[in-house]
Amino acid sequence: MPSSPTYDADDDDVRMAPNRKLEAIREVKHYAQGSRYRLDAWEPASTTDSTSQHSETFDAGLNENVWTSPVADDYRTDIDTADSGAYDAIGDIVSDLTDAENAFYDAGLDMVPEDSALARWPLT
Repeated sequence: MPSSPTYDADDDDVRMAPNRKLEAIREVKHYAQGSRYRLDAWEPASTTDSTSQHSETFDAGLNENVWTSPVADDYRTDIDTADSGAYDAIGDIVSDLTDAENAFYDAGLDMVPEDSALARWPLT
């Protein structure tokens, strides 16, 4: 149901304004939804020449057996767990923000009286 700019309460016109808290929730939700993409798109910074020399020296001491060791498997599992944990946490955040957003819509508070605290969010 579209909101009107005024609300008639006992024949007194009350000026309505957008709910700024709802707008903030939508913005945070939008950013959180993009976090999964940013997590997938992240790549470590490339190394400089001096760093790559150290990396090559370090890598030369690591043979194939090191990368297939139980310790490497443990690290791989830890990294996968952290990665899926980050996805789960982002999903929980988006879900909570969606619930908060829907609560405002369900209560008909997408537009609020302009003297309302919700119309002046944040309250600084």
